[in-house]
Amino acid sequence: MKAKDTRRRTWITILVIAGIVIVFLLLVDVGAVIDELRNADWALLGLATAMLLIGYYIQTLRWRHLMRNTPSITYTFHTMNIGTFTNLVTFIPTLPIRSFFMGDRQDVSIPQATSSLTIGFVFDLVMKILAILSAVILAAPLKSNLATILLFIGVIFLIFGSILLRVRNREKINAWITSMLLRGRFMKEGQVKGLLAGLAKGLEEVGSTRKIAIIFFFSLITLSFFIVFYIFGLMAFKINPPPEEMLVTVLMAVFFVNPTGPYLPGVFNVLLVVPMVLVSNISVEALVAYSIVIYAFLLVIWLVLGIWAMRHYKLSFSELRESAREGIEFVRQSQDSELIDGLDNA
Repeated sequence: MKAKDTRRRTWITILVIAGIVIVFLLLVDVGAVIDELRNADWALLGLATAMLLIGYYIQTLRWRHLMRNTPSITYTFHTMNIGTFTNLVTFIPTLPIRSFFMGDRQDVSIPQATSSLTIGFVFDLVMKILAILSAVILAAPLKSNLATILLFIGVIFLIFGSILLRVRNREKINAWITSMLLRGRFMKEGQVKGLLAGLAKGLEEVGSTRKIAIIFFFSLITLSFFIVFYIFGLMAFKINPPPEEMLVTVLMAVFFVNPTGPYLPGVFNVLLVVPMVLVSNISVEALVAYSIVIYAFLLVIWLVLGIWAMRHYKLSFSELRESAREGIEFVRQSQDSELIDGLDNA
């Protein structure tokens, strides 16, 4: 990333954050938000943090499984975190950093690391789709809980079947996805080709239906822990709507804000609060306080895990920054550039 682009992105970020903060100050009762923060149950917030860390650990196991269990769990965990930390403090995308550190120091090639990250990204996207569909099902006026459960199970099998269909009919489905994304102008042609190229390479690494089922299971369990993370966070602020409303609210949060990747302050709060306000009767002040504390917890976790990873790699901050810049160029040279560009901007 060029220095000029970095400075421009930094100033745009500052302006966006400032704008969001001003809007919040104008629309929200700050005194009520402070009261909510004072009354929070910090023991429940600690329990929420534990659920989040378990989710991170399961994601680590999934990535390691995608690399045929070649690297150690500890090294894979630190590599996940060094990518998040580097993106947080330098704006350098996580994917090439994780690929570089994994391929540079373990018996895993950079293309293999990149394709495994790509398939993980796709499964994360599938879990987001599952979350929003589940929210719609729970919000629908079904006659019985049994009908809700059966419909939910049906959606899971439908999504899993779609993945298998994608594996067995790659060329036709690739053409259809490309047509849809380009027609809707969701992504540029190079980004679409990069994403699909990474997906194809990742699926080749996964291979059998059994392995796909294992990755799907890992992703589903990770999603479950992230859902519990958000639920405990709401309970810490004495936010206890009816169970169905609670689940719909949390599923919307998971869809819009995945707690695995760094978000800008303000942007995170808007993405978390606005959907929750739209689907629940929870007060805005309580949700704003909730979003502030959740973001603060995530920020501390990302920083602590990142610094721990730096100590594991025996890097200073300046050495990390230089390694990140060298790494992104090295990955681009050793891997399909369209794949990297597509995933960085997807």
